[in-house]
Amino acid sequence: MTGAELPLVASLAVVTFAVGVLLGFVGAGGAGVVVALLTSVYGLPVHQAIGTALATMCLVTISGSVSHFREGNVAPRIGSVVGLAGAVGAVAGAQYSQAVAEARLQVMAGLGLWVLAALVWLRTRLAAVVPGGLDPEWAGETTRPGRDWAASLGLGMSGGAAAAFLGVGMAPFLQLGYLAVLRLPLRQAVGTTMLTLVFISAAGSAALARAGDVSPAHFLGTTIGLATGAWFGARFTRRAPRSILRGAVVLIPFLAGALLLFA
Repeated sequence: MTGAELPLVASLAVVTFAVGVLLGFVGAGGAGVVVALLTSVYGLPVHQAIGTALATMCLVTISGSVSHFREGNVAPRIGSVVGLAGAVGAVAGAQYSQAVAEARLQVMAGLGLWVLAALVWLRTRLAAVVPGGLDPEWAGETTRPGRDWAASLGLGMSGGAAAAFLGVGMAPFLQLGYLAVLRLPLRQAVGTTMLTLVFISAAGSAALARAGDVSPAHFLGTTIGLATGAWFGARFTRRAPRSILRGAVVLIPFLAGALLLFA
C-alpha cells in the first residue's frame, strides 16, 4: 500500500465503522452494503467490489461470530454444517459471476436484497401471531432428524452460491432458513447466520481473489471499520427489544438494495 492510499483507507474505516455496528447488531456480514458503497461512492468496478466485499465480510463475520458466541447466540453444530455446504456453493457462484456484465450483476444484487427483505418481513410478521413467536426459550442444540440435516445442506449450498454470485452476504436468506426451516429462535438465528457467513465469505473471496477481483487498499479500510463496529454491535443483540431487532433485520437488506439500484 502506498502513502497516497492512506487517506482512502482512513476514509473507509470511518465511514464503515457506523455501518459495522448495525451489521453486527442484526448478524449480517454486510457484503451487499460494501458493494454498494464501493461502487457508488468509491468508484470500483462491480466485480472487484464483490471480491473485496466478500474478503472484508470474512474478517467481519469472524469478529461478530465470536462476540455472538460469547453472548450465547450461536448454534455451532448446525451453523458449521450449513457453513461448510455454503463454502462449496460459494466457489461455484464465484466462478459463474465472472461471465455476467457488471450493470446486470448490480441490478440483480439489488433486486435480490429487496426480495430477501420482503421474505424476512413476512416471516417475522407471521411469527408474531404464532404461539411462542420467534423467541422461544433457547435450551441449546438438540438431536435433529435427518431431514433437518438435508435441509441444512440445501440452505448452505444455495445461500453460498448466491452470496458469491451476487456479492451479497445472504444473511436475510440464511436467517429465514434458520427461523422457518430449522426452527431456531431469532437471536440464535442471527448469531448462527454470522458463523455460517464465515465459511461462505472465506471460500467466495478466495475464489474471486484468484481472478484478481480484490482491492487491497479498499479491503483494509472496510475491514478496519466494519470489524470494529460489528464487534460492538453484536454485544447489543441479546439486550435489544425484540421489535427493534426484527425491524433492523428487515431494514438493512432493503437499504443495501436501494443503494445498489439507485446510487
